[in-house]
Amino acid sequence: MVKEMRINLKTMAIFLFAIFMLSVITGNSNIANPIYTNAFAQNTNPNIDPQAAEILQNMSYFLGSKEEYTFKAEVMFDQLITSNRKIQYSAEEKVYLKKQGNMTIEYVSDLGGYKLWFDSGKLTILELPTNFSAVASVPATIDQTLLKLKEQYNFTPALSDFLFINTFRALTEKVTSGSYFGSSKVLGVRCDHLAFVQQDIDWQLWVETGKRKIPRKLVITYKELPGQPQFIAILKDWVIDRPITNFAFKADLPKSSQSTDMAEILSKPRINMGSVRSSVNNF
Repeated sequence: MVKEMRINLKTMAIFLFAIFMLSVITGNSNIANPIYTNAFAQNTNPNIDPQAAEILQNMSYFLGSKEEYTFKAEVMFDQLITSNRKIQYSAEEKVYLKKQGNMTIEYVSDLGGYKLWFDSGKLTILELPTNFSAVASVPATIDQTLLKLKEQYNFTPALSDFLFINTFRALTEKVTSGSYFGSSKVLGVRCDHLAFVQQDIDWQLWVETGKRKIPRKLVITYKELPGQPQFIAILKDWVIDRPITNFAFKADLPKSSQSTDMAEILSKPRINMGSVRSSVNNF
């Protein structure tokens, strides 16, 4: 009798342990990754449609769970030449990101651009085509560096909203309302179409459906400016969870580059667009 009870208790203990391990694996598989856990700390704006909020949150969860990724973007943007006339130009962007402290952004447009390298607390930027360069010490994390660039230099790199650990928070900080506008394709990829309203801009986002919740298209309308100019980016060539060589994050300054002050480069309006966090005062 005692022997049978011991066997039953042992069996029960094994059974309970198996249930516990199963719950850890299925329900809390990301607890060990603090980066992914932080991405879940979202407060939904009650003015955002629940379906739109869920899609945006799922995108934030997906990107927040990835240690590194790269993507490219084809960009079109309007430039005001008079109070009632705008001309459209083009740009290309390449982004390389390691969440642990490395970031490279190459933004080259018809009107100039920049290359930006962030490597473990050191930020280097090269203005194009002037080849003026600047170096500054910045915080050790990408989130803190992006915040400092905005606070100290009023500069938000194009598409940098998608580089934060918590993309949802970065995108919705100033949103007053948001809606879901159904399903459509971007370069043949099925996406969910979202639209959001802020005080000075309206913006739309297309998020890929299926397992890869990645942004595929971003449109920003600067509605308080004459002619309501737009910034349009098609995000493509996503590479996720494939190791990025450290060479991609090393500053590559040409011999002809001339050193200048960081603020002198970052204060120029033509390079400060393409983020929902940027200010129309820069244009």
